[in-house]
Amino acid sequence: MRFSRPHPLTLFLPTLLLGGAYAQAQPDVVTLETIVVTGNSDQSVFDTARPVTVLGADAIDENPGSNLGTLLESQPGVANAAFGAGVGRPVIRGMSGSRVKILQNGSDTADLSAMSSDHSPMAEPTAAEQVEIIYGPSTLLYGGGAIGGVVNVIDRRIHETIIPGLHGEAGTRYSTVDTGYQAEAIMDAASETWVLHLDGFRREADNYQASGGEEIENSDTEGSGGAIGLSWADGTNGFIGGSISTLSYDYAVPNPDDEFFRVKPDQIRYDLKGAWTPSSGWVESWRTELSFNDYEHDETGPRNDVVGAPEVAIGLFDQETYELTSKIRHMPLADWEGEFGVQVVRQDLALCHDHGGCDNIPSFSDDWDGNMGFDLANADSNGYLFAHDTPVPLTESTKTGAFVVERLDWGPGIVELGARIDHIRIAADPRSVDPIWRQDQSYYDDRTFTPLSLSAAHTWKLSDDQRLGLSLARVQRAPEVPEMYWNGDHHATFAFQLDNPDLGLETAWTLDLNWMMQTEKHQLRLAAYHYDFSDYIYNDLKAFQDPYHLNNVYRHEQGDARFTGGEVSWKYQLQDQWRTDLSADIVKARLTDGGNLPRTPPASLLAGIEWEPSKWHARIETRMVAEQTDTADNETRTDGYVMFNAKVGYETELGDSTLDLHMDLNNLTDQEAYNHVSYLKDAAPLAGRDVRLHARITF
Repeated sequence: MRFSRPHPLTLFLPTLLLGGAYAQAQPDVVTLETIVVTGNSDQSVFDTARPVTVLGADAIDENPGSNLGTLLESQPGVANAAFGAGVGRPVIRGMSGSRVKILQNGSDTADLSAMSSDHSPMAEPTAAEQVEIIYGPSTLLYGGGAIGGVVNVIDRRIHETIIPGLHGEAGTRYSTVDTGYQAEAIMDAASETWVLHLDGFRREADNYQASGGEEIENSDTEGSGGAIGLSWADGTNGFIGGSISTLSYDYAVPNPDDEFFRVKPDQIRYDLKGAWTPSSGWVESWRTELSFNDYEHDETGPRNDVVGAPEVAIGLFDQETYELTSKIRHMPLADWEGEFGVQVVRQDLALCHDHGGCDNIPSFSDDWDGNMGFDLANADSNGYLFAHDTPVPLTESTKTGAFVVERLDWGPGIVELGARIDHIRIAADPRSVDPIWRQDQSYYDDRTFTPLSLSAAHTWKLSDDQRLGLSLARVQRAPEVPEMYWNGDHHATFAFQLDNPDLGLETAWTLDLNWMMQTEKHQLRLAAYHYDFSDYIYNDLKAFQDPYHLNNVYRHEQGDARFTGGEVSWKYQLQDQWRTDLSADIVKARLTDGGNLPRTPPASLLAGIEWEPSKWHARIETRMVAEQTDTADNETRTDGYVMFNAKVGYETELGDSTLDLHMDLNNLTDQEAYNHVSYLKDAAPLAGRDVRLHARITF
């Protein structure tokens, strides 16, 4: 069901009129010196050995798109694994999938975005007040396997400290490239010790236009969500709070044949968090977080692939996730500060695949002799078995981990040591697979993995305004359920994914070097890294097509690999009202035995200049992305491009509230461009010239 779209003025006017209705403005100013890194002993960005980027509320509000990928892709070392306008999952240092962990307030978003590029991350930046990018292996506190890095979306749904009164914001935006609109609102009502939080948003957009006004069919999107939270905190003994949030997306999938296909993820999430800070003893704080995430999504298309037939759920994904994390930060022991804890995660995943429509997860009789099914045994093509039924058995994954991180400030620098061990058990049940398509019984035996990760980091204080950080790590990642078990069509990607149950642990030895300088006029960061992988898991594009639909065929393989690259970011205050910035990145990702890894981001450079008088803010920038010729087997090259963007904003006081108006002009020259990281780079080029209008009031 589609809603009639209001004229943009009807969205802006109510926001303008809210100005005098509330008291107590709250300016949102975030600087490098005061930002702390969640889960890392509250270190400032300037003191951590690992490269970190933090985006505040203003940067989030200026998101040039509508998802997490478009928000972060201009940051050094980050690319956007876009799948049309509806999906944007960050790629960090050339790594994607489960190697990039996406968190909400430090807990896993528990979606299926790491499984396939058409699945949207269920981390909505609209309600966020801060987004952190932690580059490199950051697995110790957040869970195993995040070798590429961590993206942590931080909102204030559960408050740990309380500011009494009524606070919030409301905003609207409109974009010309897709006739899109969005409206959102956030409110906190607090007493001395209690706070009630409410937030919500809705967005809708039509098919977007690429360069030259070409309309990209099947690229429209919708989204909505909201949350309610209640917290208690006294500022002395700790806090406790809970929240319930919902998030729904509905987006079409661009494709070369303009076939009608949609993905509709839906999530409800329950969070309970608390911390106790005793006044004496060896425990500084004891923090516990518990979450339950009920995630489901449909992949819809015409029944039995008949043009004009009713739309049905050809694919149904259902996942429930329980996560418990409990950690203790201890008082200094022989000058060492740190924390230790445990994390337990259980995920139950069920799928259905039926061209006639999936009303629920199928369940077949247990009366089975344990042998390979007749249809599967006769479905050999190019040496592989191609199934055409429910692509993944029922699975129950249990992950139990223990971790410790210790930190010593010894004058010349800061030393940090960490370790984590996990025990992972994956139990598979073939009840949802028709016996004629089943593997033999041993295929479904339990699989266990025990990854071990170790890290060491040192930050040298070269001077009052310079830091040098070096971090070394040995990190292991266990294969995920879809990497091992998926055998079947994936209609949203118009591809066939083959299983590989023989996958084992992936091990990476990593080195990160990070230099920062911060003076009155300069903020400069240089980072270089080298990751050496044993048994790296990558999704290999085969040279043949599947026998059912003649689509591309992928299979996860393992091989030794190396990632080498670097990033630079520099901000310089030219005068009181003028500043300039520059950032760039490059990564080379190759198999040790020869050949490039697929969808490696090309080198990029961003340069901008800003003018900020008292109430105005203006910026022009140029983003250059190089041609990508370092391609994997069967992968095509992608041309480079240059884009010009501009923005202008005005901020004023309305009584005790603050009104911010700004206009963004993206891709001013209507440059034709393609995203090499995207599976849909040819079917979904980047958007053409776009004008975006924003209004936000803070009270």
